[in-house]
Amino acid sequence: MHTDNIIYNLYISCDMPEEDSPVLDWDRIVHKNVRSKDGQDAGNVDAVDADSIVVITEGARKEYKLPKSQVEGYNGAEVFLKSTIAELQKFKV
Repeated sequence: MHTDNIIYNLYISCDMPEEDSPVLDWDRIVHKNVRSKDGQDAGNVDAVDADSIVVITEGARKEYKLPKSQVEGYNGAEVFLKSTIAELQKFKV
């Protein structure tokens, strides 16, 4: 009975993302494609720091620095934002 309780607690703690983060390993999103909330291609993740991500467009014509809180999700191939392509302008560097 004691072993069942330990396994259950281990399962629950592994199943829940840390601080409800949409990305478990932020370093894995570097060089991944980014999609805005309205489905537009927003560029690629160029860098990640403690509390933000840097997104650049093709040819590095535009650069955005967004707080990690603006990331809605990550499916292993693409990063999805909470902002539309128009709303990204407020994060332009």
